[in-house]
Amino acid sequence: MTQKNRIMLLLDEIFNRNLAVTPQYFSVLLGALKKNGKIDFSLLEMNGETLESAQLVDMAAGFSRETVRPYRVQNGVAIIPVHGSLTHRFGYLQPTSGMTGYDGIRANIEMAQNDAAVKGFIYDINSPGGSVDGLFDLTDWAKAFVTKPTRAIVDPQACSAAQMFASVADTVTLSRTDRMGSIGAIMAHVDISKMLEDGGEKITLITAGSRKAEGNSYEPLPDDVFDRKKAELEEIRTMFVQTLVDNRGCDFNALMATEAAVLNAKQAVELKLADKIMSPADSLAEFIDQINPTNTGVIPMSKPDSNANAQESQGPQLDESAIRAEATTAERERIKGIIMSEQSEGRTEMAHHIAFNTSMSASEGEALLGVSPISATLESTTEQKTATTDFAKVMSKFDPDVPSDDNDLDTSADADGKQKSKNPLIAAHSQMHA
Repeated sequence: MTQKNRIMLLLDEIFNRNLAVTPQYFSVLLGALKKNGKIDFSLLEMNGETLESAQLVDMAAGFSRETVRPYRVQNGVAIIPVHGSLTHRFGYLQPTSGMTGYDGIRANIEMAQNDAAVKGFIYDINSPGGSVDGLFDLTDWAKAFVTKPTRAIVDPQACSAAQMFASVADTVTLSRTDRMGSIGAIMAHVDISKMLEDGGEKITLITAGSRKAEGNSYEPLPDDVFDRKKAELEEIRTMFVQTLVDNRGCDFNALMATEAAVLNAKQAVELKLADKIMSPADSLAEFIDQINPTNTGVIPMSKPDSNANAQESQGPQLDESAIRAEATTAERERIKGIIMSEQSEGRTEMAHHIAFNTSMSASEGEALLGVSPISATLESTTEQKTATTDFAKVMSKFDPDVPSDDNDLDTSADADGKQKSKNPLIAAHSQMHA
């Protein structure tokens, strides 16, 4: 993959996509890309050992533990890094240039699960979030696939997409000043029509299909397209919250009530997003003690096989995990059917009440919404929505003091352990952690 292709991949991951990142971090990404009004492809530096997608697959298939591990093992614990911006098919086994790929995380988990030297996993998380694409699949897969004990150590943040991934661990810890939450989704629409007009250029889009070019960058975003995009983000938020409920036993309404705010350590524990507050070093030491036998005769921690004893005494049992998964899917479809129905337009509060506070089916909810009065405030929302489509106005409300990402952990760094890049995106990561 060429340097230019890597930058194009970054751009494609940022614009006109559903993202699960903190708004503050998102503003940094946009600011870095906008610097001087251009992207200089020649300044990109990729620090450390890098592996292309094809190499990633080959390494996962033919991995030799006698030669190299892409993760560090300490006292039987595989420490898997989840650092920086999280993206879908990034093509690297380790965090590179402030980014971690879901494909790399999955490959590391597969190797560690089959590694005889590994007794448990630590997910070392420092991320403001990333792409929605691939996130739910990775989370569901990791929760079902891993049978060894796991712990997520937040240091210093696990927000949005990283918050969701942290929920797959058996135990989650963070220190007193760390951050979690931001349980929502965001999208940026880029409108360059005025710039083109000022430059004497005009682009005419010719499409087959009335919605083929909706959300394009060459014209302002129409209200109906805004409404559809907003509905998509609300659906993602609902699925996000439900995943945390399933994985962590959180309260659905309590998480929705956070309105995607970034939470401090105390709030994270109160909402059951984390289990306890302790330093990363103490958390790692505690986990090492739990998974290793000691001279006192303490038995190492392991995930319980809830079906084994029941099967011995009572014969064949139903697959409880499959039943829960089926019930969860049905509940998500019921909620989606109500809040995304045509009858919910202008009746948003009632739709959410029916979806989250009653057991009505989707058809029953639609029927009730259909005979309910439309909110008197519906007509007044158009002006508000127009204002919120101006991304600069939205982002100006957020504190510019953005949390940092980790630098690369590659051992081939310079003698002083730091490498700097003139590329604005990479520099943004480096400056935040300097």
